[in-house]
Amino acid sequence: MEVFVQVLWKKGSPMIEKKAQFNRTKSARKHRVGRVTVYLRGKKWYIYYCENGKSVRRCVGVSLAEAKKLAAQVNGQLATHSPAILSFQPVSVSDLRQRWLNYHEQVLRSSIATIRRYRAVTDHLLHFAENGHPVNSVDAFTVSTAEEFVHYLRRVKVSPNGHPNTTKRSLRDTGVIFILETCRAMFNTTAQHKLKKLNGSSR
Repeated sequence: MEVFVQVLWKKGSPMIEKKAQFNRTKSARKHRVGRVTVYLRGKKWYIYYCENGKSVRRCVGVSLAEAKKLAAQVNGQLATHSPAILSFQPVSVSDLRQRWLNYHEQVLRSSIATIRRYRAVTDHLLHFAENGHPVNSVDAFTVSTAEEFVHYLRRVKVSPNGHPNTTKRSLRDTGVIFILETCRAMFNTTAQHKLKKLNGSSR
């Protein structure tokens, strides 16, 4: 019996090779960056860490390089006892858009025309997130998600004057750029206010 076991588990045997292959696969699906764990679930990479006794799990995207980069940033913040970049309550795209519009209306006192224009522009982001490109929360947006959004805008057909009976055409380059710049401003404003409710909180 002992001889049989020794043969099965000797160096170069099928059992040893199978175990080594399993360990390699497991190692490829899970990585450590200091106090942060990066792991693969399905086709997407996730980040896991503990902060103030609470477990935090966030989906990063399909890129391992992006996940490791973000993990390194979070690990650095944990090391200096700073609030980690991902330690916030997830916010949906629609909720984010409404907060941002409220901020323009109630805090910045933007004109009705400006708010109407921003609402129309960010509708593209809502449609992208809700139709065929499910994004549950703002933190799910990555570089690859932004690239997908650009490709989505290139396929969108719009009416030049907004009338439903007008022949639709593709967005012009200036239109795509304006949409991207507006969405970036929305995300930047949210980052500056740390996803607090903007309805008058910054007055």
